[in-house]
Amino acid sequence: MKNKDRIIKIAIELFNDYGTKVITTNHIAKEIGISPGNLYYHFKNKFDIIRSISDKFNTELESVFKIQINTIFDFSNNIISIYNCFFRIQKSYQFLFTEGIYLASQDNVLLDNYQQLRTTIKEDYHKLLKNLIKINIIKKETLSIINDLLNAQWIIMWYWVSHSLLDRTTYDNLQIQKGIKLSFSIIAPHLTSVGKVEFEKTMNTLNLRNEKTKFYI
Repeated sequence: MKNKDRIIKIAIELFNDYGTKVITTNHIAKEIGISPGNLYYHFKNKFDIIRSISDKFNTELESVFKIQINTIFDFSNNIISIYNCFFRIQKSYQFLFTEGIYLASQDNVLLDNYQQLRTTIKEDYHKLLKNLIKINIIKKETLSIINDLLNAQWIIMWYWVSHSLLDRTTYDNLQIQKGIKLSFSIIAPHLTSVGKVEFEKTMNTLNLRNEKTKFYI
């Protein structure tokens, strides 16, 4: 692994464990075993590192919402994949969620990154819901409240890790499953009769995975 990639990897780990306010570039360099000068060859300062992490995070998260559901046969596996991937990425980049407001207030580039990410995901979420209407999973009248559904989903998903930490709950696989179920609850009232059947199958699949997770822990 190249030094630049190692710096990003270790910085993510340290920021997740201790927060960005406590960790300095010297801490990162020491953890990797390189000189501060070597680190500054790749990054100007700590926020330059955080920007690179933010770019990496955005790319990963944007790819998740490119997953679409084009047929009823795609619904169960793909909807679980979308939410499961989101929460697992969230777990990997916890500090971007728990310190999001602080970081955005300190750096306009990070604020722009967040706004661009939200815009992109909003567009993909619209496509997703329209496809769910097209394949008769969600009622047609849901189109009139797509933005409300997006905002509700966004609040739950974006702040789930913060809620878990404040609630002193370990952010493990079981907590991720709870986050997925809570996110699904936003969609549930808008299901068609066909959608309710498919949704029940999806919940059963999720519960089965839950049991397997408990078994292997």
